[in-house]
Amino acid sequence: MSVKPHELRPRGRKPCMRLTGMLGEAVRDLITGTTHACALAVSLACLIALLAGADWMTIAGIQRQTDEYVASGGSTWVLEYNDHIDGAACDRLASLDGVQASGAVRQTDESLVFAALPSTGVPIYETTPGALAVFALGTTGTQSEYGAGDLSSAPPIQGVMLSTDAAAPFRAQSGQRLALKDGRNVDVSGVFDWPEDGRKAGFSYAALAPVPAGSEDAFSQCWVRTWPQTTDIESLLRLAADNRATDSTQAPPTVSRLNTSKGAALDSAFLFSSRLTAAAPWVALVISAALGFVATRMRRLEMASALHCGVPKTALLAQIMMETLVWSLSGALLASPLPAWIWLAGSVAEASAVIGALLCVFVTAVIGALSGAAAAVLLTRESRLLRYFRNR
Repeated sequence: MSVKPHELRPRGRKPCMRLTGMLGEAVRDLITGTTHACALAVSLACLIALLAGADWMTIAGIQRQTDEYVASGGSTWVLEYNDHIDGAACDRLASLDGVQASGAVRQTDESLVFAALPSTGVPIYETTPGALAVFALGTTGTQSEYGAGDLSSAPPIQGVMLSTDAAAPFRAQSGQRLALKDGRNVDVSGVFDWPEDGRKAGFSYAALAPVPAGSEDAFSQCWVRTWPQTTDIESLLRLAADNRATDSTQAPPTVSRLNTSKGAALDSAFLFSSRLTAAAPWVALVISAALGFVATRMRRLEMASALHCGVPKTALLAQIMMETLVWSLSGALLASPLPAWIWLAGSVAEASAVIGALLCVFVTAVIGALSGAAAAVLLTRESRLLRYFRNR
């Protein structure tokens, strides 16, 4: 590091390096390779990518676990009260916070007998429009064409939804028309999955026929899919029941989960907050601080010589900070494709939450590099110039 005479104040006044002198010296150090900016930037980028990537993989695993839990029916509640469920009231539960979809279901004595399979009938379940949304969401794990929200006033969907097993012999798809044994035709409005993964039995081979939510005939079940899970959902679910007096043989209403095979409850917020990689920003802070300290400490002879020539330590500190800021920001920029890819690949809501966590790694890595470099400068002493020279 060289200091030109004109960069020092006149004799008799306290020496002070001008701002242009500091900038010029920092630029020269970066251009000539004195700072080793390229190697340091790549090292910091690898550190950020490793820690941020590990945190992202952990968060993605929690998200997959949550999606599987919700899609399998772990967060879907079923109120069973034979012929005492108000379909319109059940569908209106979808307007509550945390409820993705809700609807009423009842089994009929009828079956769909297709012309191609005249010896086999597919049991028919009558459902409200909201119940179709529950089944569709269980298939895709996301909002479907049936949507979510208050569907009590939505027009009935024409046709029937078939389970995967019922649609398989015909390779039926949404929009397809199938011939029945009695000469009529039926339109297929969709196909839903119902695997044998512990969820309520009876729908793996079935047809769902939509009926108006305000139907005069009562339903037997009210299904509510929630996420995040609502603590008082059981009491709210009972609002869909018709509590008129019945005879003593009537079974009381029961509330249960659609699927308990994946556990009684899933606290994804706790899994997120207690994940091991939540400490990634702190690890980035410590390692990047060590990197900045070592990289700057290796230049202690150069810095001590500058101090001996009359360069104030504040000016030297400002110069080193400028150099460190350049290579630390360059390292963060090299690792930036990771959050950019997450933003483009995921949904806006999920990507925003994940990127918020990953950006902490980027910020702490830059702060750590600057802190380590500053500590190295402050620990450099002009009085140790000869010792630095002997130990170089």
